Amino acid sequence: MPAVGAALLLAACSGTASPHASAPSPASRSTSPGAPVTGASSAPMPTAPAAAAGCGAQEGQQALAGGPALTDVQFVSPGQGWVAGRSQILGTTNGGQTWSVQRSGDLDLSSVDFVSGTSGWAVGGQTLLGTTNGRTWTVLPEPCPVVRSVHFVSAETGYAVAGGSTVIDHGQLAPQSGGELLVTGDGGSSWHRLAAPANPQSVCFSTPSDGWLGAAGGLYRTTDGGTSWTMTTAGPGRGVAGYPFTMIVACAGDSAWGLDVGSGAAMSQEPHIGYYADPAQAYPIFAEQYFPHPGISVTASSPGAYVGAMSAIGPGTAAAVDWCPACGWGTAPWDLLTGSGRQLMSSGTVGGLTEPSGVAFLTPSLGWVVGVLTSAHGSTARIVRTQDGGHTWQVQYSEG
Repeated sequence: MPAVGAALLLAACSGTASPHASAPSPASRSTSPGAPVTGASSAPMPTAPAAAAGCGAQEGQQALAGGPALTDVQFVSPGQGWVAGRSQILGTTNGGQTWSVQRSGDLDLSSVDFVSGTSGWAVGGQTLLGTTNGRTWTVLPEPCPVVRSVHFVSAETGYAVAGGSTVIDHGQLAPQSGGELLVTGDGGSSWHRLAAPANPQSVCFSTPSDGWLGAAGGLYRTTDGGTSWTMTTAGPGRGVAGYPFTMIVACAGDSAWGLDVGSGAAMSQEPHIGYYADPAQAYPIFAEQYFPHPGISVTASSPGAYVGAMSAIGPGTAAAVDWCPACGWGTAPWDLLTGSGRQLMSSGTVGGLTEPSGVAFLTPSLGWVVGVLTSAHGSTARIVRTQDGGHTWQVQYSEG
């Protein structure tokens, strides 16, 4: 990316147009599945301090304020994994039997993403970090607007959602509206805008050409690296409170799993819908049944009343972990989804957790969940693991 002068940085962060960084042309949003959406070509993004209010850092920080101390988990093998949180990054090389602190401080991290045992990234409301050895972390320059979430397909090529407003935290930061889709070819040192439907919220790619996008509560697919997008499902539109749903996507081969999260939680319940999609089809697989979801036909109930997180195990298998405020302490219900989401098997509760914030399953039997245990004595952040499909859970790490 060409060098950017101080005047350009200030102009970009204040919202003033710059002649050197062209804004994308508006991309029209399809109103029906199957219709293609095309938008602007890529344009270089200026960099700016992540704390600059004009770059949208503040909403990301507010989304994390008061949230769980441990926010996300990822494993690349049965032995090697990482956990990110508000004040630290933890790493393990023995399946979580022991965890070491790799970085600490006021990090406010919401998600972590790895493509190998050495190449990874961590993102938060005001932080973008990268590692090339799986152990030590370097601060990467933030674009303006700031990155909310990332998904990489190699050590160099990755995609991000940046900016936006009304940022929520459900496994990763996601803006309800106003987000932008970005791409990098140098491991996150510089970013360019990428064409996208209006209001990108989350993104994942399986290859540099094949990807999925959550935007304005709908689900889109590209097979040409984001040059064009085709809607696969529109979602329910707006929730009972009048706000759009927020689609969180996870890739597995050429398929995707999605969580569509609505606003207007009430009666200890939260509107959310689970989806499965592949090149041939897209359909809802469960929904929180207390709330209406117009246009969505699904009878299976979500695992719990409040949305938690979802882990894509493979093209046809995933784990969905929710939570239930009214069910008592230490009860986080979860389902194993098989047959491309057509079979939902209630797998009991994640022992030792009340509110899950991140989940990583490598197989239907082996998985880790991070979150919070709430009790009469307060809240405790925990990492728990199962090796038998959820029949038993082992507490591997605890801090209160």
